[in-house]
Amino acid sequence: MTKFDAALLGRRIEDPSSRGIASYVAELIRTGELTPGDALPHVRSLAEVLRVSPATVSSAWSLLKKRGLIMGSGKSGTRVSSPAGLVTRIEPASIIPARFDMRLLYPDPDLLPSLKPALVSASEMPGLDQYYDSPILPALRDVVEPEWPYPAEAFAVANGASDAIWTVLQSLSVPGDRIVVESPTQPQLLNLMSDLGLTVVPVPYVEGGLSLMHLEEAMKTRPVVVFYQPRAQVPTGNATATDRAWRIAEVLKRNTSAMIVEYDDLNALSLVDINSVGEYLPKRTIHIKSYEKSYGPDLRLAVIGTTVARMATVHAQIRLTRQWTSRILQSALAWLLQDEVTAEGVARARGIYAERLFALTSMLHANGIDVPARDGFCVWIPVTDEAKAIEHLTAHGILALAGETSYSTGALPHIRVATSRMEPGISSQLAEILRQSALAL
Repeated sequence: MTKFDAALLGRRIEDPSSRGIASYVAELIRTGELTPGDALPHVRSLAEVLRVSPATVSSAWSLLKKRGLIMGSGKSGTRVSSPAGLVTRIEPASIIPARFDMRLLYPDPDLLPSLKPALVSASEMPGLDQYYDSPILPALRDVVEPEWPYPAEAFAVANGASDAIWTVLQSLSVPGDRIVVESPTQPQLLNLMSDLGLTVVPVPYVEGGLSLMHLEEAMKTRPVVVFYQPRAQVPTGNATATDRAWRIAEVLKRNTSAMIVEYDDLNALSLVDINSVGEYLPKRTIHIKSYEKSYGPDLRLAVIGTTVARMATVHAQIRLTRQWTSRILQSALAWLLQDEVTAEGVARARGIYAERLFALTSMLHANGIDVPARDGFCVWIPVTDEAKAIEHLTAHGILALAGETSYSTGALPHIRVATSRMEPGISSQLAEILRQSALAL
């Protein structure tokens, strides 16, 4: 049942255009007449009542999905997601009592390095009372450049990964441009791209990297950017193999305009070496490396590497919005990257995160769910019905992320379960509940 069937909703909508329909339904959601979980009428039913084409209603639903107000499609139906829209999708908040919140891919505080000695050292840096115009502190460049996955000409520092991605995409695109994006991907990335007015062209991220067949087709849409995570890909844990990076470069060579943007989220905590397309197309590659999960989320630092010409436009965006990123934090990161004790701690953390991931995937395998143990902070579990699986987990005090938030378009149902903060000893109990949830109908 739905509070507003097609007939009732149709009678109340005065403007039957796609934007008019979307605006009215959004108002119902924000005023509480429609609440999270409420079903919406099927596209064809509402179209008949409004005497418009199904495409008009479908377009309205798409507008609401882009704002994160509704979710679902097909057999499962379309339902209200949240009156807060994308804000809730980016930072899932819940008043549901839960034993385990396994939605967010946060690092374990006990596995992060101590910032005190790094910040003390940074605070003694001369010239902190002066304004600054360089895109990166020279001391930090000296440390990151030798470890960069390909020779980059210029570097800049952003206030975290999201800031880096937003700045880079803002410098490369205008609203309405197409962007090829790995699928599935991180929900907040899709939201960010939607906010920039970009049209996402999804390409499956399979074992070994982006699907070459789908990438060939996607390039026919003339995108301005190809975006992907080269390793520890969220949510699948896949990585780009050496031969796949070369083949991606070969496909892109036939399209002389699109830039490649690589996002290395896990960085030093990844179990595999990075294979960058920048090795083959350095002048068309922008590589973004985050240091938040490995060295501290409150450092809020990510480094961007690319050509001098491209960096000029990226740095222009930085100067326009915030002038520069804190030299104290940059200096602290440079200190951490050179400290042997910190390096040992990061290596230990990498091993513990891997143990947690492998413990859960092994138990899932023992319970009949074959989920590959690859890399990263989460497992990507196929389920029969996403909504039922999430409901079943919630009933057992476990919060997981619905897989549909990781797709720009519909796909096979999954759930994403974070392992980075998984408590020791619960993997066996958790695996059985996940098995039941995966099969829930």
